[in-house]
Amino acid sequence: MTKGLLVFFIVLVVIAIIHFISLRMMQIAEEKKWKYKKVFWYIYGVYFAVIGLLNTSTPESFKIFSFLQFLCGITFCVLNYKGVMDGKKT
Repeated sequence: MTKGLLVFFIVLVVIAIIHFISLRMMQIAEEKKWKYKKVFWYIYGVYFAVIGLLNTSTPESFKIFSFLQFLCGITFCVLNYKGVMDGKKT
């Protein structure tokens, strides 16, 4: 019971932190938002690629899905570099 409560409160704290960050992001200038979004997509793509690459090295995991995860991470980084992930700037 205490472990469940601990997990519950940790989840609430993480949600509160994410909410606080999202409220702060609404007050930031558009140029900084685009810069933060680009950095986020690079970090996300590298993270996705590294996890996919690490999963391909373990014998328990299904190799095709791990390799597809690796390719998706690389694709995120390439598309972000080319500016496709930006969407329409208004």
